[in-house]
Amino acid sequence: MTLFWTFLTAIAAADSHVLQVETQRMFWAGGEIVHAKGFVNGIPIDAPALVSTYDLSGRTVGHPRPWPDLEGLNLVPAISEEKAAEAIALGWGVQPSRRGTLVVFPDEGRARLAWRFSVSAMGGRWSVWVDASTAEVFDAEASSWSASAKVYDPNPLESDLKTVTLSGLTDPVNLKGKFAFATTCVDWFIDPKPFGERVCLEWSAESKSTVLGDHFYSPAEGEANDPFTEAQVYFHVDKISRWAATEFGLRLGYPIQIFTNFPMTNAFFGDFDDDGTRDLSFGISDDGFNLGYDSDVVYHEFGHALVRRLAGSMWMQADSLGLDWTPGALNEGVADTFAMILNPDPLLAESMSRSSHWEKGIRDFSEAKMCPDDLQSQVHRSGTVWGATTWRMIDDERIGPQLMGQLLVAAVASWSNSTDWPDAGASIIAAASQLADQAIIDSETMLAVSTHIEASGMLDCERIVDLSISPAMTLSLLNYGLHGEYERVPAGVQFRYPIGNGVDHVRLKVSNFSGPENGTGLAVYIRVGQPVAHDTTRVEGLGLHHAIPVEYDAVFEIDTTTAELEISAQSVPGFQPGVEVYGSVGSINRSRAPMDVAYSSVVLSADALLLSGAIPLGTEDLGGCSVAPMRRMAWFGRLFWVCLLTVALYRRRSTGMT
Repeated sequence: MTLFWTFLTAIAAADSHVLQVETQRMFWAGGEIVHAKGFVNGIPIDAPALVSTYDLSGRTVGHPRPWPDLEGLNLVPAISEEKAAEAIALGWGVQPSRRGTLVVFPDEGRARLAWRFSVSAMGGRWSVWVDASTAEVFDAEASSWSASAKVYDPNPLESDLKTVTLSGLTDPVNLKGKFAFATTCVDWFIDPKPFGERVCLEWSAESKSTVLGDHFYSPAEGEANDPFTEAQVYFHVDKISRWAATEFGLRLGYPIQIFTNFPMTNAFFGDFDDDGTRDLSFGISDDGFNLGYDSDVVYHEFGHALVRRLAGSMWMQADSLGLDWTPGALNEGVADTFAMILNPDPLLAESMSRSSHWEKGIRDFSEAKMCPDDLQSQVHRSGTVWGATTWRMIDDERIGPQLMGQLLVAAVASWSNSTDWPDAGASIIAAASQLADQAIIDSETMLAVSTHIEASGMLDCERIVDLSISPAMTLSLLNYGLHGEYERVPAGVQFRYPIGNGVDHVRLKVSNFSGPENGTGLAVYIRVGQPVAHDTTRVEGLGLHHAIPVEYDAVFEIDTTTAELEISAQSVPGFQPGVEVYGSVGSINRSRAPMDVAYSSVVLSADALLLSGAIPLGTEDLGGCSVAPMRRMAWFGRLFWVCLLTVALYRRRSTGMT
C-alpha cells in the first residue's frame, strides 16, 4: 500500500478552502485502482473515496466522480455539538453514545457542514448526520450488517483440529498482529428484544501464549470462557487479510479488533465496544454453537469491511418504487462471494446445520436465483441473487475462484450507495471486458462471464415481479412504530399482472402475513398502467430514507394472516383487458410504540379470472367433470369443451348399450 498526501486549492468562493487528498493505490489483474479520500481544511469529507482506474499501460479507464462543490461553504458551525446531539436524542429517543465529529457532507453535489454522531438503536449501530447550520437531522445509515455462522478450517463438520501457524503476531503474549487483534467480550449489554441495543462493556485478551509462544487451547464450544475461539478467528481474519493485501494491495489500514464468546445468535461487522472504530464480532447461538468456529462466517464478516473500503457505505435508499434495499443486498451478496472464493462451495457456513436454526447452513447457493423474482426487500435474502450468480461463475472452470476475485474487486471499486442491480451486473462485464481487451482472458472466458450475468436477470432488473409468470413472491416489511406520514413503510419490490383478453378480474392472494402478531397491518396499493409512484423523503428526527405512495388508483388494507383481494373495474378504475396492473405493498403501524421496530413477512400470488358470464355446470350432469369459475382463462375454454365432449360421448355410448 502506498499512502501520500496531495494539497490542492479548491475552486470555491472562500480562498481559505484547501482540499487535502489522501490517496491509496491498489492493484488487480487488469491494472491499478486509485482511491482518493478528501478533507477540507482538515475536516473529512464524508463520502466514498473517489476512484480512478488504469490499465496495465497506465491508460485511464475510469474517471473519478467530482468532489462536492465547496462554493459558499462555511466551515464554522452555527449549531453546537451539544445542540446537534439534542436534535438526535429528540428524534431517535436515545442519546448519541459519544462525541460528534464535524464533517463535510456531499448533498446532491454540494458540500454541507454537518455533525456526525454514532447512535445505538434498532439492534445496531448507526451513523447520523445533523446540519451544522440548521440542526436538521438529515441523514442516517447503518454502520453494521449481520449474518449468522461458524469455524475450524474450514469448519467442524469438514475438518479435524489441525496445527497452523499464526502469522503476523506483533505481541509476545496476546493475539495481536498486523491485521487483527483477537479478544473475548467478558461483559455486555444485549437487549433480549429482537431489535434491542447491543454493546460490549468490557473485553479481555483471554488467549495467552505459552512459554514457547504458542496458543494451544482445546475447543469449549458454547462456553463464554473459550480462548480457542480467539485463535480460530484470528487465523482466518489474518488469512483473508493477507489474501486481499497480496492480491490487490487492499488493506483496512489498522488491525481490526475481534470480539468473541458472547451470547448472541449472530456475527457482525460494526462498532460493538462503542469506541468509534468498526470491529468483527462472533457470538454463540442460543443452542450453544459458536459462530466463530466456521470460516465462512469469518470471511463473510471481513468481506463487509472490504466492501466498505472499496465502495463506502452500501445500505438502504428510497426511490419512486419504494424503499430500495439493493445496496445492502449487494453488500451481503459480495460478502458471501468473498467467503465462497476462499472456500469454493455453495453452502455458506454448513457447520451451522448442527444448530436448530438452519437445515443445511446459513445460505445455500446451489440453486439459481433470478432478479427480480427472488428479491424480497430484505438484504440477506435479496443478496442471494448476487451470491447464487457468482457461485455459478466460481464453479465454472472457465472462470473459477481466482478470476472471480479479480472481477469482484474491480467491479465493487466502481460502486456507490446508488448502485442498482443493472449497474452491478454491468460492472462485472466491464471488468471482464477490460481483461479481454488486454488479452488477459480469452473470448471463451469473456463469453462465460457475460452469459452468467445475463442469465441472472440483473442487467434489466427493475424490482417489479410479474405474478403472471412467478407463482408467488415473498416480501419483508419494516414497521418503525411511527404515525402520520411515517405510519406506512413500503417494501422495495412491486408486482405487476398483465390483463389478457377475456379477463375481468384478478384475484390477489395474501398468505403467511406475520404482521397481525406484532401490531402491523398490510396496505396494498394498486395502479393501472404504471408502477405505484412514491415520493422520497427522510424520517424527521431520524434522517432515515422513507417513501410515501402518492400515485395509485386504489388501496386495500389487511389485518389478517390470509386474505383474497378482488381487483376489477368495480374496485380499480381503468381496469380492462390490455393493461397491466401494478401493486406496491407496505406495512401499517397498528399498535407499536415509536421506535419499537418490528419486521414482518408476507407471500403474494395472483390469478386472472373471468367471473362475469361464467357457466355454472354441475358435476352430476357432466359425469364428474366441472368448470370452476375461478380457473385461469388460458385453461377455461379448453376444459369446458373437453367436458362437453366427454358428456356427449358418454350419453351416446349409454344410449347404444340400452
